[in-house]
Amino acid sequence: MHRLFAPFIIFSVFTLAACNEETSSTSDNSTASIPADQVAAKVNNTVISKDDLNSFKKLKGNPQVSDDQILDEMIATELLREEAIKAGIADKEEVRYQLRLQESEILARLLMREKFGSIEFSEEELKAAYDAQMSNSESREFKARHILLKTEDEAIAVIDALRNGGDFVALAKERSTGPSGPNGGDLGWFQASRMVPPFANAVKLMNKGDVSVTPVQTDFGFHVIKLEDTRELEKPTFESKRDELQQSLIREAINSYIQEVQSAATISKS
Repeated sequence: MHRLFAPFIIFSVFTLAACNEETSSTSDNSTASIPADQVAAKVNNTVISKDDLNSFKKLKGNPQVSDDQILDEMIATELLREEAIKAGIADKEEVRYQLRLQESEILARLLMREKFGSIEFSEEELKAAYDAQMSNSESREFKARHILLKTEDEAIAVIDALRNGGDFVALAKERSTGPSGPNGGDLGWFQASRMVPPFANAVKLMNKGDVSVTPVQTDFGFHVIKLEDTRELEKPTFESKRDELQQSLIREAINSYIQEVQSAATISKS
């Protein structure tokens, strides 16, 4: 047997033709339902069929890997599975739990694929989702600097220094406790939604060139902000968003289905 333990071996969750057979099964029982010309390999009492080989190759999703390499991986995995059983690993409670969890996850994924894998939405549904998304999207980006201070008094002192002709960049480098301090407090271009609400709300009310007249408090400390510029965001076209909209509607359908299943179930939490 060549390249049995090839370096690409992985331990995948995959059921071989006779994985549910006990290791004490006879050869005749394991091969009874599989024609001889359909047997790809036999590992002790476990048969790996050509159908198993093809299915496993599809699961790996790598058509460049040869059938021989795939078969070697399956043989090695089966041998190690049997050794694990001999060592009593399969009888450990934590292992049984992991196997039950993996089974649940696989079945859940397969159910979702079966119910929603081929779902298609109409042009009207996609356009309605696009319109809803665009109505909630931001239309502007901001370019700003900030100086982050630990206390309000320190922030007020910085604002006073700026009013008296202080240079924002120099003060940011000298006094800011934020990671952007060494860069003069430069935050680059950003959408307001990327910032914590108090900071975002303050920026939205400012005009180009404005500097905070009062400190802006967030969980990080007290900010002195300078708005350097704003620009309008180009609205993405419907066609450029089509695939994203399709996936978004699928997620909504899945969440709706899960809620439906939950509402019909008896669930108690302690």
